[in-house]
Amino acid sequence: MKLAHYYSKSYTILLLDVCAAMFLIAIITLPAGMLPPGWIRAGIVLTGLYFIARAAVLFFAKREFGASITGLQTIISNFKKGRYSVEVNGDIKNDELGVIYRDLITTGNHINDIMSSQKTEINNLRELYNNIVLSISSYFLVTNDREEVIFANESFCKKFQFDIEEIIGKKIEDLFFFVTGRIKDSLRQIIETREAIVLEKTHILSKNRISVIGDVKLSSIEIKGENQILIVIDDITSKCRKDYQISLISQISETIQRDEEIDTILYTILTGVTSGSGLGFNRAALYLFSDPDQSLAGTMAVGPDTIEEAIEIWNSIQANEYRIAAPRERRDGPAAKGKRFLEKTLSARFDLDAENVFTRALKNMENIHIYDASRDERIDDVVRELMDVNEFVIIPLVAINRPIGIIVADNKFNQVPISNDSIELLSIFAFQAAISIEGYNNIVKLKREMQKIKERQEAMIESEKLAAVGRIAAHIAHEIRNPLVTMGGYAKRIVQQAQKAPKGETIARAAEVIIKESDRLEKTLSNVMDFTKPSTFIMKFNSVNEVIEDTCSLLHNSFQEKKIGVRLSLLPALPLVKSDFNQLKQVMLNLLQNAIDETPPAGAIEIASAVEAKRIAVYVRNEGSMILEESLSQIFDPFFTTKVTGVGLGLAIVKKIIADHGGEISVRNLPERGVEFKILLPLPGQ
Repeated sequence: MKLAHYYSKSYTILLLDVCAAMFLIAIITLPAGMLPPGWIRAGIVLTGLYFIARAAVLFFAKREFGASITGLQTIISNFKKGRYSVEVNGDIKNDELGVIYRDLITTGNHINDIMSSQKTEINNLRELYNNIVLSISSYFLVTNDREEVIFANESFCKKFQFDIEEIIGKKIEDLFFFVTGRIKDSLRQIIETREAIVLEKTHILSKNRISVIGDVKLSSIEIKGENQILIVIDDITSKCRKDYQISLISQISETIQRDEEIDTILYTILTGVTSGSGLGFNRAALYLFSDPDQSLAGTMAVGPDTIEEAIEIWNSIQANEYRIAAPRERRDGPAAKGKRFLEKTLSARFDLDAENVFTRALKNMENIHIYDASRDERIDDVVRELMDVNEFVIIPLVAINRPIGIIVADNKFNQVPISNDSIELLSIFAFQAAISIEGYNNIVKLKREMQKIKERQEAMIESEKLAAVGRIAAHIAHEIRNPLVTMGGYAKRIVQQAQKAPKGETIARAAEVIIKESDRLEKTLSNVMDFTKPSTFIMKFNSVNEVIEDTCSLLHNSFQEKKIGVRLSLLPALPLVKSDFNQLKQVMLNLLQNAIDETPPAGAIEIASAVEAKRIAVYVRNEGSMILEESLSQIFDPFFTTKVTGVGLGLAIVKKIIADHGGEISVRNLPERGVEFKILLPLPGQ
C-alpha cells in the first residue's frame, strides 16, 4: 500500500515507464548475435513482469484515491469558471488529500462571499448612478467621436419626445431640425482639443418640433480607451423669455423717447414676437385700425419667405442678444428676409363692416386660435390665401379699452404647435405693445399741437413786430408828410414864377430837383405804409418765367452799367401760379437790385426756375460777398440792413408778399462765394 501511495503521489511511475520501454526497445533492436538468446528472453520476461506489477499498483491506487482526485479536478474546473461555492460530496479517506480538499472548499466559499458582497455594492452603486443620471433635470446625451449618440437620459428623451432605442447610433443632426453653427464648431473643437466648452443661451429645435433655449455644456470623457463627448443642456427657456420680454418693452420705450419713426417701433415689436429668445413665432404681421377709413390695414410684417431663410435666421440668432431694433438698411436692403410676406401684408386691407376673422378679433377684442384654416368656416378665401398656413393665432391690440389693431402670428416653417402658454405670453406682450403704440400716437399728436402753438406764437410775435412797425411808420408819416407836402407846393409855385422871370431856366431846374426828391421821400413813406397795411392782390394765373424776364428787361441798363452778366436757367413749360403779377415783379425787383448792389463789376447773376416737391422753385444767386452767419436769421426782419444807406424794408416786403402768396423764402451762403435766395410757391390745388 505504501508503494502504491508513493507511486500515486510522484512522477516516479512515469520515469520507470520510460526506462522499461527503452530497455525493451534496446533488446529488440540490437543486432543478432550481440546477446545470447537466453538473455533476450529474460529481458522480455522482466519487462512484462514490470508492466504487470505497474498495472496492479495503479489498480490499488485508483481504488484508494480516485474519488479524491475527481473531486479536486471538479473544484479546480469550477474555480476556472468563476464558481467558488462547492459542496462536499462523500468522505475523503486519505488524510492528506482530505485536507487539501477541505481547504479548497473553504477558500472557495470565502471567495464566493467576497464576490457576493462586492456584487451587491456594485449593484447599489449602479442603481444610484442610474437614478442620478436618468432622473436629473438637465437633458444630456453622450456621443462618440463620430457624433453618434450612444446614451441619452430620460429627461432628454421625454423633453424632445424620443425613444432611447430610436436615437442610439443616430448623429446629432438626425435628432434636431437644425444644429447651430456654434454647436457644430464646438463638437469639432472638443474632438481636437478635448477641452470643455460652454455655450450660453443657445436655440435648439428637435425633429419633433420641440424648441428650447439652453445653456449647452460640452466636455470630453474617456471610457475603456474610447473618447466620448458628453453634452448637457440646461433648459432656461422660461427665464430667457421673461428677460427678453422685459428688455423688449424697454427697447420700445427707448425708441419712442428717441423720437424714432413709427415703422422702427413696429419693427421692434414684431421682431420681438418672432425672435427665438422672445416669443418664438416664425412670422408675425401687424394690422392697425384706421379711424378715418374705418378699416384694418396691414402695416408691418416680419418673418422669412422660405425654409432656407428661416434656418439662416435661426442659425444667426444669439439668444442673449436683446438689441433687436435693426437699422433700415437691414430691414429694407437687398439681404432683407421676408419681402414677399411684407408685401402681401402691406397690400391687405379689410373694411370693418366686412365680417371676417380679423375684424371679428378686433371688434370683439378677443383672442382667436385657428387650428386648421383649410376647414375652419370662419376663414374666407382672402385670409386663407393671405396666411398660407393652417394654424395661426390672432391677438387684438387694446389700449384703454379701445382696440387699435391686431397681431397675427404663426409657425409656418418649424410647424411647432401653438401652445396656450405661447398665446398667453403673446397676449401680455400685445397689451404692452398696444400701450407703446398708443403712447407714440399721443406723443405725435402732442408734438403736432405744440407745433401749432409754436406757429401761433411766431405769428403773434410777427404781428407784434408789424404792429410796432405800423406805429413807427405812422409816426414817421405824421412827422414828415406835412413838410413834404409844403415842399412840393412851394416847388410848384417856383416853377410857375420862373417861367416869367429872366433866369427862369435855372430856377426851373432847381425846382425840378426839389420835386424829384420829394417824390422819392413820398415813395419811401409809401413803402412803409404799404408794409404795414393789409395788401390787396389781383390773383390770376401767371407765369413766373414771364415775371423774371420782365424784371430783367426793366433792369437791363443797371446790368450794363456794372457789366454784370445775367444767366437765365428757366424750366420750359413751367406750370402757372395763381398770383399777383405786379407783386411778384416787386419781389424779383427787390431781389435783383440787392444782387446788383452786392455783385462786383464783371460778375454774374444767375436766375433759375424749377418744380420741386409739387411747388415752383425760383433761385436768385450772385457772386458777391457772403452774409455773416449771425445775420442770416435776421435778414428778413423789418429795418434790418447791412448797407450804409436804406431803411431795411426791401427784404421784409419780399417775405411778406411771398407769405401772402402761401409760399416760403430762404437765404444761404454759397460754398465758395455769393448768396442764394430761394422762393417756393405752391402749385394750384396744393
